[in-house]
Amino acid sequence: MRRPAQAPQRARKAQVVSFPPPTAGWISNQNLIANTSNTPGAVVLDNFWPTPQTVRIRRGCALYSQPSGASDVTSMMAYDNGSAQKLFACAGGSIWDVTSGDAPVEVVSGLTGGEWSYTQFATDGGVFLIAVNGADPMQLYDGTRWWSITGANILQLQAGTVTKAPSNAETLTGGTSGATGTVTYISGAQIYVTSTNGKAFSSGETVTGSSGASFVLSADSQVWWTGIAPKSGSSIDAIETSQFSFVWSYMSRLYFVQRDSMNFWYLEAGAIGGDALPYPMGAIFPDGGALLFGSSWSLDNSSSNGLSEQCVFVTDAGEVAVYRGIDPNLSATWGKVGLYRVDKPRGKRAFIRNGGDLLIATDAGLIPLTQAVERNPSNLAPGAVSYPVQDAWMQYVFERPARNWQMAVWPEMQMVAVSIPAENGYQPFMLVVNMNTSGWARFTGWNALCFAVFGGQLYFGTTSGRVAAAWQTGYDMGTPFTAIYAPLFHDLGGTFGAKMPKDANVMMRGSYDITWSISMMYDYVLTIPAAPAVPRMTNDGVWAEGIWNQSLWGQGTDLKPQKQWSPVAGMGYSISPCLQITSGNLLPFDNEIVRVDVTYLVGGLLS
Repeated sequence: MRRPAQAPQRARKAQVVSFPPPTAGWISNQNLIANTSNTPGAVVLDNFWPTPQTVRIRRGCALYSQPSGASDVTSMMAYDNGSAQKLFACAGGSIWDVTSGDAPVEVVSGLTGGEWSYTQFATDGGVFLIAVNGADPMQLYDGTRWWSITGANILQLQAGTVTKAPSNAETLTGGTSGATGTVTYISGAQIYVTSTNGKAFSSGETVTGSSGASFVLSADSQVWWTGIAPKSGSSIDAIETSQFSFVWSYMSRLYFVQRDSMNFWYLEAGAIGGDALPYPMGAIFPDGGALLFGSSWSLDNSSSNGLSEQCVFVTDAGEVAVYRGIDPNLSATWGKVGLYRVDKPRGKRAFIRNGGDLLIATDAGLIPLTQAVERNPSNLAPGAVSYPVQDAWMQYVFERPARNWQMAVWPEMQMVAVSIPAENGYQPFMLVVNMNTSGWARFTGWNALCFAVFGGQLYFGTTSGRVAAAWQTGYDMGTPFTAIYAPLFHDLGGTFGAKMPKDANVMMRGSYDITWSISMMYDYVLTIPAAPAVPRMTNDGVWAEGIWNQSLWGQGTDLKPQKQWSPVAGMGYSISPCLQITSGNLLPFDNEIVRVDVTYLVGGLLS
């Protein structure tokens, strides 16, 4: 007997699945089996910037200035008075003028340092920077130089006949008036002293110094800067400006948080010195703690026919008191709007003003204050701006107990940045979100200890006294970085059969042909291989780097497509292609992902 002939088995036909660019950004809190076809997001999106059309490789950061190699740059301040713009960096006990970048100038020394809070404040007398840190006397920049403001007045003395010129920090005494003061600054015949006994120096008297100085005054002393002291009859009769840990302006007044207390202080309208009034708030906040920061805030108030500016006070316990009014000393014009909870802030500089709203980085996420008004405190996370990356956010909160996160908004890039500092052996990150698309990504290698936006450019202070300019060149201050993209896992129609990817095709567009590596991840487990090597590229098109009469200026400015098939291996129920590109050249890539295609075979059930 012969066996019946059997038809030959047909070869299985390969199928193709396409992964679109992750315009929804990095998503860490989505259901694992929610396919990427439903949401064009990424399970990993490192060093890519999401845009409405695609995602592009971020640019690196370049060393802008290094005023001090001994201390970290922990604060930066920008001053803009139209005709005068200045950028300052605070490292250790000094404030440096880093406006020119490669030629930093030390403008203040002898301070304790720390996290400075500052605000730009305009009065009839000019435009000023006011800075406090809770440890040093308040610092005031008048557009020309910095002044240390305490409770004492700074007097201007006009020297006439000079027998011996005084020196800085020398104590001067008026021979007739008995006035005393410590020399703060000398400019020719103008001598500025901080009054030590409150008396005025008189014209014609001889002034002598503790180090032998001697000169005759040609005019009565003038009050140059008024010190800040409690107003007579205040409930608190003593305060030092070194106790002010945060400063902001509201309704043309300066407000200060008193360090480690529930008190804030405020000055007269339009004043930068003089009488200060305390406002104890211990009875306002049931959860206790201390005031952390304050800010103005615009709240939709139908009774005021639109937006109404409010003043908010935030505690380290996560409570927010909102007030409306002009003068806290007048009950008829000052009243509490409400008390809300946003969870514990991640630091006194872990918030930004975004339009009229406040975004506060808290243990529960990046919370808009408008959501705290509308939601129950236990249900704030779904309303957080950070909700797409909530799982990662909570992990970083758990790993890093210190509350020293920083935030910045970069309007020119429509970017909000949240700096996650290094701590407990964990590397630093920067979480960024596109304000137009709400798409998140993570930047590695940027250890931002503070931020400043100056002249449309984002700068950040970092370790070893360095100031970095963001979005420059193709590496991070000479160090390569790797951009990694992996889409949300796709089960390709169900989990009942194994999938065996064969090839992956990456299509990109950019000005330069680049190289990359691609591998496959399976069954919701992130297995990212070692980063590929840095591709070699010419710097011919970079100013001051090309060869005269050989290089082509502006080379590579036109976009062109690039695609490449690569073999892949492995097998699983769900797949995610992992694309890696290492950037490590002077030229930035700026390449964008168009799509990733994967061919695969469907197999049987896996045991």
